[in-house]
Amino acid sequence: MPSFRRLLSVDPSLTCSGWALFSVNEGAIKAVGKVRAEKPTVPMAVRMEKLQSSIGRVLETLGLGEGDVLVCEAPTTMKDPHNAIKVEQVRGLFESLSRERGVTVPGRINPRTVQYEVMGLRGKQVSRPEVKAAAVRTVDFLYAEQLKSLGLSELEKHQDIVDAVLIGRLALLHIEAARASQAPLESLFGVQARQDRRSWRVRSCSVS
Repeated sequence: MPSFRRLLSVDPSLTCSGWALFSVNEGAIKAVGKVRAEKPTVPMAVRMEKLQSSIGRVLETLGLGEGDVLVCEAPTTMKDPHNAIKVEQVRGLFESLSRERGVTVPGRINPRTVQYEVMGLRGKQVSRPEVKAAAVRTVDFLYAEQLKSLGLSELEKHQDIVDAVLIGRLALLHIEAARASQAPLESLFGVQARQDRRSWRVRSCSVS
C-alpha cells in the first residue's frame, strides 16, 4: 500500500460544499473551507461550469496531487431524485478533477456510517436538527482547538465544514486500517456498514 500524505474530505452540495484537509500521519486538520455555488436562478450549466472552476482552484491552492487522498460523502436517500442527481454532479467534479491531478479517490463515506462509528448514534433515526447538533458537539470535542487555530469558531454556523470533518475522521480510520492490514485502500471504502440499518436506534450524541 502506498504512503499517503494528506486527505481532503468533502461534503458535496449544490449550494455550499464544505471541505477539510487532514495530515494523514498526524491526523490533524490543516485547513478547512467552503465552495459556494451560484444562486438557483443561474442556469444549471453555468452553475456547474463555475463550480468546476472553483473546485479546481481549491485543489490547485492546496497543491493536491500524487500521495494525497480525496473522499466525498456518499448519497444517502433518493427522496428527491432530481436534487440527488444534481449533487452527484458536484461530487463527480471533486472526484474527477482530483483524479486528473493524480490524487487517489478510493471511494465514498456513507453519512449513516459516520453517525454510527464516529458520533456514536444508535437506533431509530431522529430529526435532522438533532443529528446536526450532535455532529457539532462531536467535532467540537475532537477538534475545537485545531479549528480555533484556523480561525473557525461557532461551529453551528459552519455545518458544511462540520460534516466534512466527520467524513475525514472516518476516512482517516479507514486509511489507518488499510495500512495496518496491508489491504488495498479501495477495499476499506467499498465495504458497506455491517450494522443492519433496520435495527438502528439513533439517539442524540452527548459528548462530555
